[in-house]
Amino acid sequence: MDDVDKDALVTVRDAAGRVVATGTLGQGEYHDSACRFPIVLPDVPGGSDSYSVQVLWHPRTKVTNEEARTGGLVIDLK
Repeated sequence: MDDVDKDALVTVRDAAGRVVATGTLGQGEYHDSACRFPIVLPDVPGGSDSYSVQVLWHPRTKVTNEEARTGGLVIDLK
C-alpha cells in the first residue's frame, strides 16, 4: 500500500459510530512478507463493547473492547 506509512491517520469509532479517538501509525517494519505498524492512539475512552478502527480511507475493522486495549490489534489492509 503506497498510501500507508508512518504518521498515517487512524480513526477509532465506538459501537454507535461516533469518532472517539484519532491517532497515527508508528514506524513500520517488514515482517513475514508484510509491513507492520504500531498504532499510536492516546486516550481511547472505555465503555463501548466494540470499536471500529480505520486507517486513512481503508475499510473499517471492527474490534472488541478487549482487542482494542491489549495491544494485539492486527488489521489487514488489502
